[in-house]
Amino acid sequence: MTAILQESSPFSTFQLFFCTFATQFYFIPMRIVDTKGQLCPAPLIAAKKALKETIPGESFILLTDNKTSFDNLSRFLKDNKAGFKVSESAGVWSLTVTRSDNDLVQIKPEDYCAPEIPHFQQGNYIVVISSDKMGEGDDELGHLLMINYIKALKDLDKLPRKIVFYNNGVKMATKSSPAIEHLRDLEKMGVELILCATCINYYCLETVVGVGTVSNMYTIAEAMATSDKVIKP
Repeated sequence: MTAILQESSPFSTFQLFFCTFATQFYFIPMRIVDTKGQLCPAPLIAAKKALKETIPGESFILLTDNKTSFDNLSRFLKDNKAGFKVSESAGVWSLTVTRSDNDLVQIKPEDYCAPEIPHFQQGNYIVVISSDKMGEGDDELGHLLMINYIKALKDLDKLPRKIVFYNNGVKMATKSSPAIEHLRDLEKMGVELILCATCINYYCLETVVGVGTVSNMYTIAEAMATSDKVIKP
């Protein structure tokens, strides 16, 4: 009986061993969430997002090069009952995080930021940018005004929670945009940047997006609906 089963089996002994080995070790690289160069609360927002997207029992790697961010991340992970192991090399902390079966703590990541950094406080409002120009009139002047507006957002006492880009406004978030460095600074300061996917595709900008997350209209509508104020320059 054994000999007949072996002859009729489509798998060789090596194939069976390989499939068993592959099943045990998955051959799937662990996800890396790189927050180096980002300031609070951006690393915490990234950590919360990664936890939500991770299946209980699975792990991901979280990187930061800021001691304050490392301390804040550690407190946030402990509060969410997530196990993690830490290693440090050349000023970069690597946290291997494993999600537990517990529900995530419903608390704002910003609440874990050190209170002595008032500049990174956020208001419950969002900014929507639907054009690469600000106001009516001369196009060149309008484009310059939009760049200056984005730059000025960094100096507000309370930053917007999110900036949404749609229609022609998505061009402000491309790699060659004069405002790209200001937007990168805002993202590091914890402002979430959301780009309309339909608009990116319409203008054929898929390969030149320089910042932010490309998302759908539902996410944009939800961001507007859940904010106290929506500001359109």
